[in-house]
Formats: sequence, C-alpha cells, structure tokens
Amino acid sequence: MSIRGQQWQIINTDFQGTALEKIMSQRMQNLALDLEKYHDPYCFTDMKIAVDRIETAITKNEKIIIFGDYDVDGISGTALLYKELEQLGANVSYRIPNRMKHGYGLTMPFVEEFIEKKIDLVITVDCGISCTKEVAEAGKHGIDIIITDHHTIPEAIPQAVAIIHPKYDNQYPYRELTGSGVAFKLAHGLIQRLMPKDAEETQLKELVDLASLGTVADMGPLSGENRHIVKQGLLTLSNTQWPGLKQLLINSGIDLERDPTAGDIGFKIGPRINAAGRIDDPYIALQLLLQNETSRITELGNALEKINIKRIEMLEEALASASLEIESLSEIPPIIILENSDWHVGILGLIASRISDKYHRPTVILQVFEEFLTASARSPEYFNIIEALTHNSQYLETFGGHHCAAGFKVKKEKYPEFKSSLTDYSRKTITEIPQPVIKIDCEISPDELDLQFEKEISKLAPFGIGNSRPKLLLTGISPQFPQAIGKDNKHLKFTAQIGNKTFNTIAFNMGEHLETIKGESTIDLVFSPEANNWRGNTSLQLQIHDIRVNEQPTHL
Repeated sequence: MSIRGQQWQIINTDFQGTALEKIMSQRMQNLALDLEKYHDPYCFTDMKIAVDRIETAITKNEKIIIFGDYDVDGISGTALLYKELEQLGANVSYRIPNRMKHGYGLTMPFVEEFIEKKIDLVITVDCGISCTKEVAEAGKHGIDIIITDHHTIPEAIPQAVAIIHPKYDNQYPYRELTGSGVAFKLAHGLIQRLMPKDAEETQLKELVDLASLGTVADMGPLSGENRHIVKQGLLTLSNTQWPGLKQLLINSGIDLERDPTAGDIGFKIGPRINAAGRIDDPYIALQLLLQNETSRITELGNALEKINIKRIEMLEEALASASLEIESLSEIPPIIILENSDWHVGILGLIASRISDKYHRPTVILQVFEEFLTASARSPEYFNIIEALTHNSQYLETFGGHHCAAGFKVKKEKYPEFKSSLTDYSRKTITEIPQPVIKIDCEISPDELDLQFEKEISKLAPFGIGNSRPKLLLTGISPQFPQAIGKDNKHLKFTAQIGNKTFNTIAFNMGEHLETIKGESTIDLVFSPEANNWRGNTSLQLQIHDIRVNEQPTHL
C-alpha cells in the first residue's frame, strides 16, 4: 500500500522503447489536434447579432454594463471585455456581485438597479445562462442582454438578444471554453468587425493573457482552443501590457525572467484573485487588473496579498477543526457532512475539496446562519453529488452544480431530516469506498533521468487539466537525509539515491510521513520531473506524488 492509499496503474505497458519515446508517442496522439490559430468567432450562432447590437450601442453612446462573476474566470473575462469596449469608445462600466451580500449571478436586485440607472445593454461574463426570469424582467424595461457563459444550459433558455456559449446550438467547433475564453471570443468578434485588419493579432495578444488566467483557474481542459489560449497567454504574461497584472506576478513570487507556467496561474495568481471574491470584495482584484496608476496598483496589490494571507489562515484553521471532528468518529461514513457557524461561506468549497481528496469520500460542508444553512459539496468521480441532491431536493431551497461539485441552501428546520436522508442515500449508493488510482505514464531508468529529459518533456506544456505533467515510476530508491520542511513541517524533502545517481526531491503535504520512510532500505516513487531554478542555477527536482515502502516487489 502506498502512503497515500492509492493504487498505482501504469498506462503504457505495450510500447517498447525509452521512457521519452513512450510518453511522446502517447501524448502526441492527444495533442495532434492542437490549434495553431484561433477559431473564427463568427462560428458562434449569435456572434453577428451580439456584435451588431454592441456596435449600435457604441454608435448611439448607449449605457453598457458588463456583469461578471466574482471568481478568476469572471473577473479576468470582465477585465478584458471592458478594456476592449473602452478602446472602441463605448460608454461602458462594470458590475460584479459580492458573494456574501448578493450571492451568485444576475439576480433581480441587479436588474432593478439597472432599470433605475437606465442601462441600455447588459453583457454577462461567466454567468447568465440560467437567468430566465431576470432577462425577461430586464426586457420589459427596454434593457437588452447579451449572455456570455459556459455553464450548463437549462431547459428554459433566457430570451436574450444573443447567447454566446460554446455548447449553445452545437455550432461552435470547441465546446470546452471557460467564461473568460467566451468573453475573449466576443472581444475577438468585435476586433474583427470594428478594428483595422492589421490590428487583430496585436489586439488579441494584449487580451489573451487575461483569458489564460480564467481558463486555467476555472480548470478548463488544456485541449483544442483552450490549449492555444493558454499557450499564447503564457508567452505574453511575463511582458504583459497590464501594469496591475505585472504587479500581481511580482507579488506572487514569479520570476519575470522566465515564461510563467500554467502551474503559476493555478497555484499562485489564481488563488490571489479568487481570495477577493471568496472572503472580501472582488472589485479589489478587478480594479488591480484594470489600474494604470502606480501608487494605486501598489495599494491594491498589497490589499490583495493581505486578503489572500487571511484566506490561507482561515482555510488552515477550518481544515484542522474539520479533521479533528472526522478523526474523532468511530467510523468515517460514506459521505462526510460537517456544519459550523464559524466557517466563512467563501471557503466552504475549498474545505469540501480538501476533505474529499483526503478521505476519498463525497463531502458536504455547511455554514450555519440564523434561518438557513449554506453548503458546498465535492465528490470523487465514483459518486454523483448532483444526483444525490436531486434525490433529496424536497428539503432544499435552492441547489445546483454537476457530477463532482455542487452547492445548496437548506432551511434550519429541514436540515436534520435532509442530513439523515442524504446519509441514507449515500449508504445505499456507496457499497464500498473504491481505492483511488494514480495513473503513471511509464517506468523510467535512472540513467534516462536528467535535465535534458525534463526539457524534452516540457515541450508538451502547458500542463493542467486534460494534459497533466507526465508521472513516472522509479523503483528501488534509497531515501537519504529525509526531513520535514515548511510551515508546521507540512512538506517532505530527501535525496533519492539509486546506484551511483542521486536526485533532489520535494513531496508537498507529505511531512507527516517522515517517520514512515526513515530507516527503510528502499522505496518506490511516483513523481514528475521539474526544472528547479534557484539563484540563477537550474537543477533537476523530482516532485513526488506518492511513495511506496518496499514490503513487496519493487516492480508493478
């Protein structure tokens, strides 16, 4: 058994050749359709209608509002679309809901606000496809709405002026764009219509780094047009034309002398932007991206850093409390349900995700209010959480989501019965907790493993959802000088020795397993090779995903 309780499964066992040949043969099949250019934005069924309406609004100096979501996808999409419309001379402003005050999406209070302000045109970003009543009410008062979204299309589709959605009418050739990607395509359509032909490439280059932020942070698969957006975005990110974004890169500790990676977006930039929407004011992040004044950029950047530090502290405290509660149980149930009045509503999803990953069980985390409980739910692939909520929807005020992630609201008086019913449903549905599987590209000889190998593997980047960094297997390793490092000794570090070769390693969030590998003669590793840049020197480092102590044979 591995220290993380995972079953190890090698994907490529038939192909004969070196590890590099095996990986390239497998991955290049998946990336063969990688785009070298963007799809025509007018492949969207309603793109011409949307651009016509926006052109009219610009010509007549009508009031336009961009209404975006409060996460990275919504904020980055709002920023890029606002900048493009501003450049085209539009009378444009923006609005983003506050998670705590307003909840998600284009709600009736916002429609009433837009009626009062005599807004002529609303363009949504990363939301709106479910807002049938709100769009209808706006229409009664002469407000046109263009929806740009990527979320699940409901049966009742809003009667908007135009809907720009990759799955709407099944006409667009790529279905997996995120909210910022869809906003980018609307900007692309506007550029083609309203800008000189020779300006198209430059204009897209100035916007694509923002589109790449939302694509990665919203976990869009790095295939097709998403992959092209992220590749182009990463190439421009270190020399971004957005001063606020450059400050965000610096605050995130990203070396501007090298091209950033998708990992930099996912683990450094994205969480900072998201922190504002989770626990504070999303305008802090949006205004930082749009700001040009140096002193204001510094002020907003520092504010965002403080918010992110607070978010980290809140999450660590909540996770410690949740783990104590779970570990005190005589038996961990098939579904973990925890409620607490102190946990901030903005981090419920983060808590649920981390607990679900740790215990490999569906997890529901609720914040307790006076009359309601608000929840986020996360689940491994083997359990459909939205089906479970649908089965128990008679207890819920609102709910929504998909297979592995959902949210809902339940009245206090209905909660005990709901909790009991959901637990019963999970016990009947989950007869056995399956062992999680980690998929390994191939086993590698230590003689193949060097910086040149890592350089060749990096040609497959950007890595992320749908194109993970290759995972490799090394067997018969002798762990030398193991130590726990980092805050609270959360991480594990040691030198991996095999024969006359040694490799530096890092194992994030595995510090608790230090004693497990101390004194062991050999271990096996699942890892990804990475280039570690430190003070101008580059060395090979193995980022460890799992470890197996050799009480059994060293080969799978």
